[in-house]
Amino acid sequence: MERQQDYVFWKAVHHYIFEKGCRVIEQSRNEVWLEEEDTHPKRIIRFVRVDIDFSIWLRRDITESVKQFERIRRHFRFRRLIGENIYISEYPPVDEWEDIKKPFFESKRKRTTVTSKIIDRANQSALSLPSVPLQGQIQDLDLNLTIEHLKQQINHVTREREQKEKSLFFYGKPLTTLGLLAVLSYMFYQLEQAGGSTSVLTLIEYGAKYNPLIMEGEWWRLITAMFLHIGFLHLFMNSLALFYLGGAVERMYGTTRFLFIYFVAGLFGSIASFAFNEQVAAGASGAIFGCFGALLYFGTVYKKLFFRTMGKSLLTILAINLVFGFSIPMVDNGAHIGGLVGGFLAAMVVQLPKHRKVPKQLLSLVVTIFLMGGLYLFGLNNEQKTRSPLLELQIGQEYLQQDNLEAAYPFLQRAVEEGADMPEAYFLLAYAEAMFENYEFAKELLIKTIEERPSFHEAHYNLSLVYIELEQIEEARSSLKRAIELHPDEAYLDLYERVKEEN
Repeated sequence: MERQQDYVFWKAVHHYIFEKGCRVIEQSRNEVWLEEEDTHPKRIIRFVRVDIDFSIWLRRDITESVKQFERIRRHFRFRRLIGENIYISEYPPVDEWEDIKKPFFESKRKRTTVTSKIIDRANQSALSLPSVPLQGQIQDLDLNLTIEHLKQQINHVTREREQKEKSLFFYGKPLTTLGLLAVLSYMFYQLEQAGGSTSVLTLIEYGAKYNPLIMEGEWWRLITAMFLHIGFLHLFMNSLALFYLGGAVERMYGTTRFLFIYFVAGLFGSIASFAFNEQVAAGASGAIFGCFGALLYFGTVYKKLFFRTMGKSLLTILAINLVFGFSIPMVDNGAHIGGLVGGFLAAMVVQLPKHRKVPKQLLSLVVTIFLMGGLYLFGLNNEQKTRSPLLELQIGQEYLQQDNLEAAYPFLQRAVEEGADMPEAYFLLAYAEAMFENYEFAKELLIKTIEERPSFHEAHYNLSLVYIELEQIEEARSSLKRAIELHPDEAYLDLYERVKEEN
């Protein structure tokens, strides 16, 4: 009679897979774990074919199974999990076992709840299975053949589903992703050779996003900025993200679709940066966030598969990146969000392989073009984002470091005029004015610098030099004396000795 219960076991598993749409999580000779995909909270069913003698084994097995159900809940990050043990046995335990029918909980928070029941020869109808042979019919059935047929059907549909799901993640090969990584590395090398990847002037020269020049017609910077990076850490982090995210998107969408997503997202991110951020910007971050967007679109098409595989981890990483972007002023979150939206829309335009929805694709293309055009026009008319006093100051300082006073002067002047209310701005402009022999104006600027920061010893020293040029020797001595008190530099002491001897 044991074969009858074997038949009940495999018939039950077959019924739950083919009639209720359950998915096989794990399968062995006498144990099958199934997931009901459309239930909230999530429901997992464990079928066990075992002949139970004593309830002590049953209690021990239930206790262990509760831990396994909890591990499944944590692995798939289900908020709650309802688990059920269904034991197919010839007879119930010979001793008392009714207490096992009560629910078991993994913790006080009761996020994992497990119930158990025994299906023996006397209560097979509890499973509500069609065509379960009665005891009087058992001799008329070739159960061995029937059981093998059920197993084959179960194995076939399980393999078929696994292969179909696997094919969604491995449509293409990430060769273009590797090519993009090589291009990014090569451009970083060029920047370092030309003057440094952290030099604003070098970045602008090589095509970084710089709003004033874009306003003058250099729109191509919105594209070239995608291939430049500011510092090795910036390159390393983006390359790492591109390797994993870009590789995943290229495998899922194929090379042609991936390139479209990458460039549309990168361009969308650059335009968003142009519209909302006045700083010089560069990097593949917008395109990389576009890969996030493409994966999110995959999640809207295959929602169950998405959350069973990468979904919750992807959303967590995305949320961390966005929070980080809003928390750190230097991060261009406009480019990140723009790239995310652009990548999602681009994925809607190209669709997944073997998905063809022309009306939806055309509508998505129109929306994408409309949003990109609207952002670009907003950027052209957003005068507040045209220039940044701090950026003007940084560019002016770099020109001074190159001894290009003529080029530095207008940037330093605009930095002060446009509100860079900081001692460094006044100090550098004062230096430029002194070099142009505008000593009175230089004096005023240095005095303002010292008012803003009394401990700025370089400003005291430069002010003494200006006083000497203006032949105000007593004031020069006083400024030098203060500079020496703050910082007894040898140059300050030498000049003080020379000035002290003058009348």
